[in-house]
Amino acid sequence: MPPGTDVHRLDDGLFAATGNAAVHEVLTHPGIVAEHPLKASARAFGPNVLDADGPAHRAFRALLAPVLSGGRIAEYKQTLMPRLIDALVDAIAGTETDDFYNSFAHKVPYGIVCTILGIDPALEDRFHKLTRPLARLLDYPTEETAQTHANVSELLRLIEEQRAVGAADPRSLLETIERTRDRKGITLTDSEVRSTALLFFLAGTETSSAFITSLVYCMGRSIFDLDELRDEVARDEFIEEVLRLYPPVQTIVRFAADDVTVHGVDIPRHSAVLASIAGANRDPRIFDHPDRFTTGRSLKGSIPFAVGAHACPGAMLAKAEFSLLVERLVERCSEVVVTRDQLAMESQSFAHPAGFSVHFRTK
Repeated sequence: MPPGTDVHRLDDGLFAATGNAAVHEVLTHPGIVAEHPLKASARAFGPNVLDADGPAHRAFRALLAPVLSGGRIAEYKQTLMPRLIDALVDAIAGTETDDFYNSFAHKVPYGIVCTILGIDPALEDRFHKLTRPLARLLDYPTEETAQTHANVSELLRLIEEQRAVGAADPRSLLETIERTRDRKGITLTDSEVRSTALLFFLAGTETSSAFITSLVYCMGRSIFDLDELRDEVARDEFIEEVLRLYPPVQTIVRFAADDVTVHGVDIPRHSAVLASIAGANRDPRIFDHPDRFTTGRSLKGSIPFAVGAHACPGAMLAKAEFSLLVERLVERCSEVVVTRDQLAMESQSFAHPAGFSVHFRTK
């Protein structure tokens, strides 16, 4: 992007915000919204938590709140996460892989979200196969095909089938969102509830899969001793710095509901605005040497989970998952080493390093 401004006109009706303050403003501006009838995600999922604004968005988020509370996350960390993370570490310890993202990164997120959602664990592989192509619906530019719409229909059918047969735990998301809707008098149809569950599944699995890949990549590229990450404070600083450099969602698409001005740039009504989380997190006015991996730096201004009304509701859950994974890897491995690196990145919405091999050497 050309220097001198943080808001850039890319084309007629298309703008990008790259500076930290400008991205904050775009994501919190009342005149810049998530909803647009022509968005691929809106066409595929119907009314949903990602594309709604105002009271409708708050209603969708209220459905998710009970399963993402601090108390419930503490339970997951004690009872659910250790089993899934230990199984993953058992599978990769002592091995070298050139496709960590596709072969391993999804194992823990899919196990966690399937359990929270109330999906039979036997269907995890089926959900993975159907869900992964849908990430492109949320990317920019989007990739929308007949197959992605068919996958959405099949996933919604499976979710309804699971609910109908009573397979879900009474405290699962599928059961909780219906009770929350009815108790609070939230005006959402059954279809909108199912779409919310599916979007929770997609966002919760694909963002975490991407970030776990980035986490492993940074462990393999770092020059420090893994034993340093036994300390919880050091471990948290490491994770936060990976989140700054490799936010799982790098670009968020918003739309001007009215004529607005952001950082002195006039943006006409109906324009698309790309908010670059990656740019905000590497703003040299906020972070010294922003492209360097430096643990212990001040992370004030880092927004890996976005800001504003649409900030990620699952951030606490994700951080608990990442911390336990690093802890278990440090216990089992003497080194995590990137043995081949094409210095490539894949995707925009669910971005992660690609084209690398990693060896998990055991003690």
